[in-house]
Amino acid sequence: MDEITSVWNRVPPDLRDNLTRIVLAIVVLALFWLLRRLLAALFVRPLHAFAKRTQSGWDDVVLDIVTTPTRLVIIAVGLLIGAEIMNVDVTTSVFVVHLARVFIIIAVLLAAYQIVDALAPTSNRLFRLTGMTINERLLPFMRTAIKLILIAVALVIIIQEWGYDVSGLVAGLGLGGLAFSLAAKDTVENLFGFTTIVSDQPFMVGEFIKSNDIEGTVEHVGIRSTRIRQPDQSYVIVPNSKLASSPILNWSRLSKRWYNTTLRVNYSATRQDIVELMSRIRAMLAAREQVQADSIIVNFINFGDNGFEILVRCYVNLSDWPSFTNERETVNLEIMRIFEELGLKIAFPGHAI
Repeated sequence: MDEITSVWNRVPPDLRDNLTRIVLAIVVLALFWLLRRLLAALFVRPLHAFAKRTQSGWDDVVLDIVTTPTRLVIIAVGLLIGAEIMNVDVTTSVFVVHLARVFIIIAVLLAAYQIVDALAPTSNRLFRLTGMTINERLLPFMRTAIKLILIAVALVIIIQEWGYDVSGLVAGLGLGGLAFSLAAKDTVENLFGFTTIVSDQPFMVGEFIKSNDIEGTVEHVGIRSTRIRQPDQSYVIVPNSKLASSPILNWSRLSKRWYNTTLRVNYSATRQDIVELMSRIRAMLAAREQVQADSIIVNFINFGDNGFEILVRCYVNLSDWPSFTNERETVNLEIMRIFEELGLKIAFPGHAI
């Protein structure tokens, strides 16, 4: 021991101070490493074990969020204390401070990154937490967009932390983004169209829609386009941007269909004939099971060019087109039967010569 002390005393004072500071810094870093392990043994592991025994999954989520960022913060604090003990020069001290701040920034980024995954893994959990309803297919896009924004913000802060001016970088990225957006204009428009279609859900796969001159059954909704099978079996691929900006008639979402026609009775009919005709048509419609009784309208509305005009309207509680067509055919045949029984004739369009 005396020999070690003698050798140590022969070391120059400046070198001895530096060695002492280095040893103390190593000891501090070792202590913080042991502290991190101790915290993991005393708190993190027991908390994880306790969380596994509980029915709620939120305690596991919270632990996963805070564990890694806490370790990074401990490392940052250890670096600052080690630099203070070593009494390093100004340049090294500034470097250590910047490095510690970077660790803290990364810790915050990781926490926010994991919070995004925790809050929006499914649309049901997002609705329970925030009250927001978002289609399941949009969640991956939203999570990716938010994560990219977090990473971009963190990179900008880290670059600024090291004293670099990011205004030129941001301007360059802005010009690059503008050029990219112009080059990929159609793709971006279709992507936003897909987002609109999925979020608003004006139609779904399997539904029959009509938009402008396109009509048919939706077979696929993709990121770029929607595929529609028309009644003649032709296959139409429509860009989402065009479909999202056009009026859409969704026939599959009808709960009932509208029967609407105007009867023209020959002018040879009398007033009593018209009254009896309307009475019997009302009774016939009211007796039909699929006709909505409170929607029946049968009225003498006009003296037309070719005969008396009688408006017949009602709702038929059939959403399926073939079933509604069959019901409409039956109603039309019943109206013809009433005309025949009353001896009335349907007026034909006349032309002056």
